[in-house]
Amino acid sequence: MKIEALLKRFTRKKSKQIAVFAVVQPDAIYFSSSESLALPEHYPLANNTWPHALVNALLTAGAKGLSVHVVLHAQLFQSYQIDKPSIPQQEWSSALPFLLKDLITEKSSDVIADAYPLEGGNKAQAYVINKKVVLEASSLLESMGCSLESVVPEQEVWGRNNGELKNYLLVQRSKGSHFKLEAFVNERCIFQRTLRGVVAPITGVASTALQLDGLALELQRSIDYLSSHFKGMSLHQLKVCCDEEEHAELVQALGERLSVKVTPLVGEAEHIVSGQVLAEKAPFVPTDVINFYQEHLKPKKELMTLSTIAAVWGVVTVVMLCLFAWFQFQNIQYQQQIKQASQQNTQLTGQFGELKQKYATHLPSAEKVAASARLKKEIESQQASLAAIAKYDASRQLGYSGVMDGLAKLSRRDISLSEIEINEATLDVKGMARDANVIPTWIAQFKDEVSLTGRSFEQLTIGRDEQDIVTFELKSKRGAEK
Repeated sequence: MKIEALLKRFTRKKSKQIAVFAVVQPDAIYFSSSESLALPEHYPLANNTWPHALVNALLTAGAKGLSVHVVLHAQLFQSYQIDKPSIPQQEWSSALPFLLKDLITEKSSDVIADAYPLEGGNKAQAYVINKKVVLEASSLLESMGCSLESVVPEQEVWGRNNGELKNYLLVQRSKGSHFKLEAFVNERCIFQRTLRGVVAPITGVASTALQLDGLALELQRSIDYLSSHFKGMSLHQLKVCCDEEEHAELVQALGERLSVKVTPLVGEAEHIVSGQVLAEKAPFVPTDVINFYQEHLKPKKELMTLSTIAAVWGVVTVVMLCLFAWFQFQNIQYQQQIKQASQQNTQLTGQFGELKQKYATHLPSAEKVAASARLKKEIESQQASLAAIAKYDASRQLGYSGVMDGLAKLSRRDISLSEIEINEATLDVKGMARDANVIPTWIAQFKDEVSLTGRSFEQLTIGRDEQDIVTFELKSKRGAEK
């Protein structure tokens, strides 16, 4: 975070300033503010400049700490229609004093200027005021504890807060000034003309048809000019707001003489004061209007003052003390936790020693371990013997007498056995036969003997010996051996 942003946090005002709107007219300053302020409805200029009159009015009311917004009459600044500058609009305010140097009498460095582009063309509406007057107002207000927020030309106020009416003409006169005609499109002034040849008042006891005809003629000329130069813009309504005039009579007279519809600007009020109308409209003006009191003119607050630095160091000291106290408290807490953990460690170490001693008393001696190993080996040996005994089948336990008895029962005169080999799984025999055909028949008779049933043979060999006697050899399946 930047140091300026940090300082702003400590120097920011807690209370919000009350806004006051001051409308400067040729004869007086008109006010619009909250009911909590005892400001007069208007305060006469009385040969004073408007900055001094404004300050005197606020001092008389005992008002301090206010946020002041000023609306200026057209006699207090100059306005021009110029070609639209070929630079970004955000740079117009700084460049216009030099672009307008051929139109103004003051030095470019002594004026404030701003402008906005006009619709439907390549023109811009520019406003110029003497810088000294604005700075004087700001300085005087600051000296009494108030702040200047904006200085706005009255054209930016006349065009606002008129309901749905955005495009219209306005004939207006303030007390102590001339009649003037202004044209508004989308709530912004695109044309203004002062009618110096018409002398007020033109209604009431002093009215004459010639005066009304003269005013109507000047207005119609301007209306025709606008119709020809601003084609496509709907300007068919003329509003009337003239001080010291009978509005009903003036509206009727102009309506009979002009080609546009004529109506009063403010309701049916007969005696209207322009300053009061502007004061009522001023609070509703948006912030993006022309403002002579530009940002670069506003006084820069000196943030790095001795009192500010002392306050910042005081705050930093308090914060550091709070942090130190917090860390000290945390350190005490951790020390207590370490002490408790150390006590628990000592207790658990003692319990571990006791359990270790008990464990040592339950350990077997070397003799018992050796005896246990010998017993395990004996058990394993006996289990192996039992497993070997279990391998013997019933035929081996009963011997081979049944097999021999079965072969004896199958004895024949044409077959003679010379060799018998028998075990628990196999039965191999060799012998001689009178004829080779009797051997299969003899083997087929094995199924009639219980001791020979179920034996499988895998090879039968029949041949003859040297005496030409038939010999045979019968072998059991070796895969059946256990």
